[in-house]
Amino acid sequence: MGEKTSVEKCIQILQASDHYSSFLDSFISIVKLNVDFEKTHISEAFYYHICKMKLAGWKHKVEFNRDVKHSFSNFFQDIIAFYLKATLPEGFVIHVEKKEKKVQPDIVLEKNGKYKFVVEVKTSIGYGREGLLKIESRVSDISAAFNLPKENIIYIFEIPDNGPKGFRDIYWDKSGVQKARPKDFPYSIIYPLFSETDPYYWKFDKGIDRKKGYLRITDQEIRDRAKSSIVTPFESILQLIT
Repeated sequence: MGEKTSVEKCIQILQASDHYSSFLDSFISIVKLNVDFEKTHISEAFYYHICKMKLAGWKHKVEFNRDVKHSFSNFFQDIIAFYLKATLPEGFVIHVEKKEKKVQPDIVLEKNGKYKFVVEVKTSIGYGREGLLKIESRVSDISAAFNLPKENIIYIFEIPDNGPKGFRDIYWDKSGVQKARPKDFPYSIIYPLFSETDPYYWKFDKGIDRKKGYLRITDQEIRDRAKSSIVTPFESILQLIT
């Protein structure tokens, strides 16, 4: 027999709304950072947060008996916007999903009352080549709507995986060596940030059913992986924007 109900009790047993509010508020409180472009401190912090959030999603998937994890794409977008706000010089205004003339890119950077840069955000390109083919027309639409030169429009991907054959190899190899930037469009405007951001797909000893259990991974284990998992330093994108 369960506890006797009341509205108060029914509210108290689920604390999700309070935690969710606090979670979203954490994106608003921004401390300005002085970027060291010779280091990858921001990239490593970015990777750390992605991994921890995806690990939490894996745990929830198992313990809540949820077959499919929640979508991460909007939070990835907001983490990018957060670190742009924390690192770009004073005077920049960062808009998320701002619309002009029926065109609504993911992140728009404004300075001195003029649009300066646009960042389109994707977790990955997708297996078909259609995603690559659509980039040229999308860039043209954004350029016209926001009165921007096309070279001021880029794509940030979370990972270079899950793409057409050979796509990952353009940016990354198994040894973890960072490759020279491609010069051919559209590859030249695509910036995949990381490799192996989801602990669910990490290689580990057999004996765990990932659908019924999850890894107990420490914060330090994630931090130890961060630097070697950087495909494109976020710091280099900041230099491109400024």
